Amino acid sequence: MSHDGLRRLAVADRLLQDPGLVEPGVWPRACTWLIRLALEHAVDDFWAARRPEVAAASRRAQLLTLTRTVDADLGRRGTELWHVLSRAAHHHAYKLAPTAIELREWHGEVGGVVGGLADLRGDPPPDRGPRYPTKQEGQ
Repeated sequence: MSHDGLRRLAVADRLLQDPGLVEPGVWPRACTWLIRLALEHAVDDFWAARRPEVAAASRRAQLLTLTRTVDADLGRRGTELWHVLSRAAHHHAYKLAPTAIELREWHGEVGGVVGGLADLRGDPPPDRGPRYPTKQEGQ
């Protein structure tokens, strides 16, 4: 199993704890990109193990196929997170960068998707690092 996704989540966690590791104002989008990359690595690893022919398809096709291949909730969460992270990662003059609270929520949710996809591949459970409660759990 590739642990690239877990490494990206670990680095994103360090940025969440200490934004001073990068230039001021850069850390929210850098963290967003790392979280999205973690999700992409998990999806890539899943397709490489389960259906390598799908790995050659576009990311959108992979995500659509994911929602019909794995547990519906897991596939839907992964797809929604990828789209949210994609929108948040790009700089728009009229939009603010993601907040630390949003980033922690996405970090926790992506960690759950990464773990769920690893479980479906039959990988041993890795140390997933800190877990932040999601919005649904916090209410």
